[in-house]
Amino acid sequence: MKHVIIGTAGHVDHGKTELVKALTGHDTDRLAEEKKRGISIVLGFAPIDLGAGIEAGVVDVPGHERFVKNMVSGAVGVDVALIAVAADEGVMPQTDEHFEVLRLLGVRSGVIALTKMDLVDEEIAGVVESEVTDLLEGTQLEGSPFVRTSVVSGEGIEELRAELARVAAGAVGRSPGGFFRMPIDRIFTRSGIGTIVTGTTWSGRVSTGDELSLEPQGRRVRVREVQSFEHDIDESVSGMRTALALHGVKVEDVHTGDQLVEPGVLPVSSMIDVRIEMSRLPGSKLKNNQRVRFHHAAAELLARAVLLDSEHLGPGESGMIQLRLEKPAAAMAGDRFVLRTYSPMRILAGGRIVSPSAPKEKRFQEERLAILAELDSGDAERVVTALAASAGPAGLEPEKLAMYGIGPEATAETVRSLESTGALVSDGGRLYHGETVSSYEEKIVAALEDVTGGNELVWGVDREELRSLAGLTGSPLFDLLLEKGKAEKRLFFKGGKVRAGSDELELTGETKVLVEKLEAFITEAGWKFPMKGDLLPIAAGDEKKMNSCIHILQDGGKIVRVGGEGWISARAFADAVAKVAGIIGDKGEMTIGEFKDELGLSRKYAVPLLEYLDMSGYTKREGDARVAGPALKGDS
Repeated sequence: MKHVIIGTAGHVDHGKTELVKALTGHDTDRLAEEKKRGISIVLGFAPIDLGAGIEAGVVDVPGHERFVKNMVSGAVGVDVALIAVAADEGVMPQTDEHFEVLRLLGVRSGVIALTKMDLVDEEIAGVVESEVTDLLEGTQLEGSPFVRTSVVSGEGIEELRAELARVAAGAVGRSPGGFFRMPIDRIFTRSGIGTIVTGTTWSGRVSTGDELSLEPQGRRVRVREVQSFEHDIDESVSGMRTALALHGVKVEDVHTGDQLVEPGVLPVSSMIDVRIEMSRLPGSKLKNNQRVRFHHAAAELLARAVLLDSEHLGPGESGMIQLRLEKPAAAMAGDRFVLRTYSPMRILAGGRIVSPSAPKEKRFQEERLAILAELDSGDAERVVTALAASAGPAGLEPEKLAMYGIGPEATAETVRSLESTGALVSDGGRLYHGETVSSYEEKIVAALEDVTGGNELVWGVDREELRSLAGLTGSPLFDLLLEKGKAEKRLFFKGGKVRAGSDELELTGETKVLVEKLEAFITEAGWKFPMKGDLLPIAAGDEKKMNSCIHILQDGGKIVRVGGEGWISARAFADAVAKVAGIIGDKGEMTIGEFKDELGLSRKYAVPLLEYLDMSGYTKREGDARVAGPALKGDS
């Protein structure tokens, strides 16, 4: 089943409502004031029978100039336009204005109904059709079919229905997939049910019991009932007129133009970057920081228009602007909208949203304009690449691609393609631009070389210090780059420090000689480990240099620190552990005396060494004896 929304358009009193009544059997003027004045004031809705395979609804819009706001609200989201032009009057001001709204909203399918044919002859009808043809020339609705009608005589009504069915069948339908989204165009309450809202389902589907978010308030609500044109249904899908009874919100807390969406999908922002096309109507002009009326998803919001790539825009011109809204809105890239002047109110421009949640933009910034151009392309790979580049080291969360019309499956496919060329790097939770990754890889290596290159005694840089030096504080990219560097054997790790190039220090001259002397002295001492005071003369009293050399040996796993300021060779320590294992293995425990005798040590060396064995988990003290600790048992 294809679901289609047909929207009327045309000058006041050109017979739109009567035409809808003839087609549907429903009078869409439901207000007493509408009956009294004989004109439509608010949007009207009715189902229309277009035959098998098509389920359609009609949105009847007001034609009077005072209610253009309501007309625009109804036209947003229309799939097929039904443009009414009275044969006895021809193209009138609101004909021009309504058509311009349809053009700016990108409506590509339509039928022209020449109404009131009972009042004119063949010649006049031909003149009017010629006027409308001129109006459509060069637009997306050029070539739309004409049907001559009269609700008085019944002329052309069934022909019009057939033409609408034909055009609707060929119109670009809404995708049944995606997340649920419905702009609200009517709110009311009913006893025993509570708050009810209506709108056109833009995407996805909704069923009784579903939890939704009311935006821009961010309020969670639950669906109690689902209807379409007063009929209970199991679910509503994209393209359907939908009424939802809601639990969790009062009628006074819902406003026309609010949206019901799947929770956590759409951003709410006061800054939106858009591509606009100016109206072709005479006098259309937009200057920087001009106050405008933003008509989007059944809402009208006030905003300032900041021109990002031009000084001003005139009739028919296009440009990139930032709308700085006076109240936040929930939007999605690709959404169509219309701008009207603040006062006097007239159609100014239309366009599509490029970035639904943007930073505060500066004018004429080439780098940012280049990114916006990529976002405006609609190509998934270009969009993802641009967003990843814009995100920098913070990375792009794949879930945020939904607001750009890229669903989970398309995201996975796009990421795979971009990763295969190196344009994108993914860590599973974030996406990074390839150039961003390369740039920060270079920054990490440069930071390491800057610290270690001038001092051969420094093995590497503390991990968290390196994060700061590389400008990656708070960024998960840092951990990704360290793992990448480790896998590629370009970065090395030891004791919480990071080093680039190789895992060994390249010592030269006096430093190399001193390190070798210290290692030889400590190794020669065996279990009778030397203290700091014993090692200082070897370094000619230079304590700072001695400490640096000792740290090199320790970081290299050559020596072990015991007793606070004592140092034993790693080999001697391993031999001591083996001796302890032998004693405890034979007797189940070991006394300090047995340890002293086995290693031939005085209490001066035995006690600190035993305490270090305890601390390292090789032994465990029980009274005056030691038993095997977890490290000696091989426990994890």
